[in-house]
Amino acid sequence: MPVLFALPLAILVFVAIMLLLMPLSLWQRVRNGSARRQARPWLISFNFWATLVSTGLFALFAGIAGFWWPGAWSYAALGWLAGLLLGVLGHVLTRFEAGPEALHYKPNTALVLALTAMIVVRVVAGFVQGWQASVNGLPWPDSGWLSHAGLLAMAALLLGYAGMYGWLLRRRIGRHLRYRGYDRSPR
Repeated sequence: MPVLFALPLAILVFVAIMLLLMPLSLWQRVRNGSARRQARPWLISFNFWATLVSTGLFALFAGIAGFWWPGAWSYAALGWLAGLLLGVLGHVLTRFEAGPEALHYKPNTALVLALTAMIVVRVVAGFVQGWQASVNGLPWPDSGWLSHAGLLAMAALLLGYAGMYGWLLRRRIGRHLRYRGYDRSPR
């Protein structure tokens, strides 16, 4: 009998720890997301290819979800395209410091804060909707940003942003490595 109580208690403790650590996780996301860092080619390439794999798996999931959630595929596609544009904007707003040996970059703090705020709003809205659906019996909306398709759009926006930012960063580091021996000072 005690084993039957241990599993639900362990799950409840795990969820409570995750909820308590969420503010720290979000603070670390903002702090590390806007920090100056060295552009390491292998790490940038790894992140880019991992984002492409995640995008492919996400597209597969969105295609399957389209059978149950109305507008899932169109919301995901629009979110991904918006993410691509946001990735270009993020790259333009990034401050680069090219040195003779390494390239350093610092993402725009306001954009990092905006993306983190979007994540917070979506998580809180999901908790509120889940609570209302389970306790009050209210149905989830079928359309809009609070629907399941809206959740897919936000995830697609983040994937599109990460993919485009990673691709443009790979191009920038490749250009830096190719021309780092040349004198680029204005004459």
